[in-house]
Amino acid sequence: MADARIVFYFDCASAFSYIGFEFMEKYKALWNIDVDYRPFVLEEVMANAKNAFSPYKLPYLFQDLKRTSSITGIPFNGVPAQYPYDPIVALRTLQFIKIHNAEKMPQAMRKLWHMEYVQRKAPGSIDDVKQALKGVVDEALVDQAMAASETLETVKTNIAHIKELKGFGAPTILAYKAGSAKPQLFFGSDRFEHLAMYLDREFYPMKQLFANAKI
Repeated sequence: MADARIVFYFDCASAFSYIGFEFMEKYKALWNIDVDYRPFVLEEVMANAKNAFSPYKLPYLFQDLKRTSSITGIPFNGVPAQYPYDPIVALRTLQFIKIHNAEKMPQAMRKLWHMEYVQRKAPGSIDDVKQALKGVVDEALVDQAMAASETLETVKTNIAHIKELKGFGAPTILAYKAGSAKPQLFFGSDRFEHLAMYLDREFYPMKQLFANAKI
């Protein structure tokens, strides 16, 4: 019987993907569960779902992120001046890392988000991504990722899959119960209590989750 598992669709240009990732990494260890991180372009999914951001909503969302940061300690200083930006270089690079050096993917994701939401610099160019990933992977890997057609095709496949699921935002999370081939879809960085209930796993309030170094 197949074990329970999670598929986590994310976009580097999504602040809530960043927050959700930090929660997911905590629960990945606590739940001893396999998590498959899959990059996609949020803008294309939102356009397909006719899910446009309200100008009234954005300031609230950024304030909400700051509140979450203050509770959890997840670093967040705001968004880059160039925001939104084209994330395709970062996404293709992460997909290449996933294929060729998978254990470094979470560290690489965190480094890219650190540049974006702590340094407030968009990792939109090849040089930006190389700078963000310095010390994690060799600079040449970014060039290899951009030369590999399969990285772009995989991102496109991920976009198509979310459209098929009628997804509309990021992160989009698919949870599979043990022995089940049919997943349940969850949306957002604040659905981990729902995930815990669905997978019959333990849930921790965010302050407790991030206060204990052992968790």
